[in-house]
Amino acid sequence: MVEITEVKNEKELEEFVKFPFGLYKGSKYWVPPLINGEIKTFSPQHNPTLEFCDTCLIVARKDGRVQGRMALIINKRENEMLGQKKLRFGWLDFTDDGEVTQALFAYAQKWGAGYGMEYMEGPVGFCNLDKAAMLTWGFDELSNTTALYNYPYYPVHMEANGFEKCTQWIESEMKVPDRVPDKIRRFSSLLKEKYSLSTPDLSTKSAIRKYIPQVFDILNQTYSVLENFVPLTKGQQDFYAAQFMDIINPDYVSCVLDAEGNMIGFGVAIPYMASALQKAGGSLWPFGWYHLLKAHKHNDRVELLLIGVLPQWQRKGITALIFDEVMQKFIDNRIVYVESNPEQEKNTQVQLLWKDYESRRHKARWTFTKKLK
Repeated sequence: MVEITEVKNEKELEEFVKFPFGLYKGSKYWVPPLINGEIKTFSPQHNPTLEFCDTCLIVARKDGRVQGRMALIINKRENEMLGQKKLRFGWLDFTDDGEVTQALFAYAQKWGAGYGMEYMEGPVGFCNLDKAAMLTWGFDELSNTTALYNYPYYPVHMEANGFEKCTQWIESEMKVPDRVPDKIRRFSSLLKEKYSLSTPDLSTKSAIRKYIPQVFDILNQTYSVLENFVPLTKGQQDFYAAQFMDIINPDYVSCVLDAEGNMIGFGVAIPYMASALQKAGGSLWPFGWYHLLKAHKHNDRVELLLIGVLPQWQRKGITALIFDEVMQKFIDNRIVYVESNPEQEKNTQVQLLWKDYESRRHKARWTFTKKLK
């Protein structure tokens, strides 16, 4: 028999956060998060998105042991702005036991229906900048810091419990060339001249900070056309900016300014931290900090974190200009591979970034949805 209980205290929260560390023990592909960071994610004192979310964390126990977990989230701001009644679910992990997943989803459906929700969708986080979508292909590829990893049996359980595929996400890996292609370089030069564009010096974090408000303004406008996107609040912007500033390398940040000095586009990549996080094992101590610091300074791989261009400047080649700037830094720093973060399949503008480079599509994932009875 499976027992479902709600997380009510710090001890149970720690148990919830640590469950996948046992589930994925020995996996070569799962990348563990930092435990303290995960715990803070569920704290209203640290995560401003919780100000407008109803949240319930549940664990499934069988034979006296935790066999599964799930976060149930009602983002009231999102639902009101989009005119929907959606129950988000995330932090979904479970053993390969049909009774466990059936019990988890039955509890979730009852909880969501009790709040008047009409359907559930996931795995997702509290908002659109959190990790999302279940891996459905590419299980033998190392995950990254901006994506979820799961065993191949996960999507099987989703379909067995009546879920349907909702939104597809894809990931690509690009090989960094020995030099920036001539046509990209020529095109970038022509763009700068034609539109009087410039790329400021962002070699320090202090130089980057003054552009953060414009980055989020562009982000909100760029992704407004994507499914279920809701603009970030000022509190959310500050929260995610602090997270990003901890991990970015100024060499891998580029932005484009118009003739008046206003930002019209940006791109951010981060050092690839997957192997370092595996060595850290969920903690900065005693040696996790060393592995992360080493990966930050010495790496042959990066993750493309965010890229955005104002709608009125899209389809004019601005992304090529952004890539031209940052690609040269990759070459100078001996980066061999660039890994994309999960991109919605419908986001064709981002996917065009890879067309002039040697690349492979190596992972796919879906979110799943189900009506609540």
